[in-house]
Amino acid sequence: MRERTKHHSSKARLNAGVIIGVIAILINVITVSVYIYQANIMQKQQHASAWPYLEWLLIFNEEDGLRLEVKNNGVGPAIIKQTLVRLGDKTIALDSLFSQLIDTDYFPHVTSPIQNRVLPAGASITPFKISNIEWAGKVNHALQARSFKLKICYESIYGDQWVSSGTTVEETICGSDK
Repeated sequence: MRERTKHHSSKARLNAGVIIGVIAILINVITVSVYIYQANIMQKQQHASAWPYLEWLLIFNEEDGLRLEVKNNGVGPAIIKQTLVRLGDKTIALDSLFSQLIDTDYFPHVTSPIQNRVLPAGASITPFKISNIEWAGKVNHALQARSFKLKICYESIYGDQWVSSGTTVEETICGSDK
């Protein structure tokens, strides 16, 4: 009879050991899951802390003329990768805008390239400015008549990419035809 009790008590100890081991493994799996979840949240916070938000406006008034202003309203730098200009259904390069639009580049204006530049948070650039009111009016009218559209593809320092179509920004991949 003693043997039976001894065998039964070692079996109970074995079952208790297995139960404790399973509980320990379960606790470890839960702990690792929590750490993975926290790391994911921290990565998202890190990306959000360097999020650029690029917007552009075409501004025309009778005192200052016409200018295209690109501003980074985000909290991180914007790395400008590509620009896409459309006049109606035709895609053109930004540096050939005026020759396509009004058949000349020879008038008083200032241009500045925007592609392959880094725009810090809160900063703005002016890709073109026309101070002469007569020329500004002609160009503004031609832009409106030809349905001027500009898309600027940019990315954050983490490689996240967006396309700005004025005051509308969409997360996408540069080079995709959206």
